Amino acid sequence: MLLNHNQKLGLFCLALFSVSFIILMQVHLMPAVIAGLLTYTLTQKLDDFLSRKMARFSHQSKLISILVLTTVIMGIFIGGFWYLFAWFVDMAKHPTETLTNIRLVVNNVINSLPSNVTDYLPDNIDEIESTIMVYLKDHVFYLQSIIKKVFHDLVILIVGMIIGLILGYKQNQRNTVHNSVTQRPLTKALKASLNRLVVVFQYVAMSQVVIALFNTIMTAILLFIILPMFGIHLPFSKSLVLATFVFGLIPIIGNLIVNVLIFFVAFTVSFTVAMVIIVYLILIHKMEYVLNAKIVGAKIHAGICELLIAMLFLETLFGVIGLIFAPIFYAFIKLSLKELRII
Repeated sequence: MLLNHNQKLGLFCLALFSVSFIILMQVHLMPAVIAGLLTYTLTQKLDDFLSRKMARFSHQSKLISILVLTTVIMGIFIGGFWYLFAWFVDMAKHPTETLTNIRLVVNNVINSLPSNVTDYLPDNIDEIESTIMVYLKDHVFYLQSIIKKVFHDLVILIVGMIIGLILGYKQNQRNTVHNSVTQRPLTKALKASLNRLVVVFQYVAMSQVVIALFNTIMTAILLFIILPMFGIHLPFSKSLVLATFVFGLIPIIGNLIVNVLIFFVAFTVSFTVAMVIIVYLILIHKMEYVLNAKIVGAKIHAGICELLIAMLFLETLFGVIGLIFAPIFYAFIKLSLKELRII
């Protein structure tokens, strides 16, 4: 099949974007790209909404959208850090009460474990504390490296968000006919590829919201219906359901965080309950892969198997970030080829 000039430019841009994505995943900068796409997309959406609803201030809608998003993002980060800081300060103010609560939790966990497991554990709480302290001393540099990596990744995310906000501010969606005509063909092709990437990201982001709702509903059914039927009441159930939705908006990693939280809370009730809950959560997690592939696949007319294979392939090559980015990457390639009339 002979390709025209526009198709060749489109394929060149597709190859350029694809190689860039692979390099960014290899050097662990893809979280910044995803964060940038998020803020860029939100900026465009909010700008469109404000320009329609606030006709008098349509020329200032971009600036207002940037200010609103910046305020929200700063509020989330500051609120999160303030909550953690207040939590640590509260524990430091009441050390005796904190230690007593920890001892009670540890005792409940130990008592709920099978006897063949407890045989390998220290005999009392003091021995457990000394074992933990020895471990922390022996691995202090490793723990420091983990903390540094967390802060490094956080900085990368913030930089990605800032870049997305800047690009969203500079991108003028209300181009005049003159501007669109005078653009060079390569520039138009690059902008078309970027627009496809944003569209695909919107599909995936929307599917993630649906998945978070699905996960929240299934978790609520477990905590408020299934477990109480057997006389089991998990502490902090309402907070755990809320955390399930909030963390569920973060692909893969968010689910892992909330699953660990629920598992440890269940562990304080009994070992058996914790095992049942973790199996239930794993089954939900596997169902989410199919749901994600079905939602995104319906938008780009791709089969579930196609997206699942792409997710498995990129996870094998690049780990968790490959698994997170796979639906975006594959959907971007397929949508680009469809719009270029190559497939």
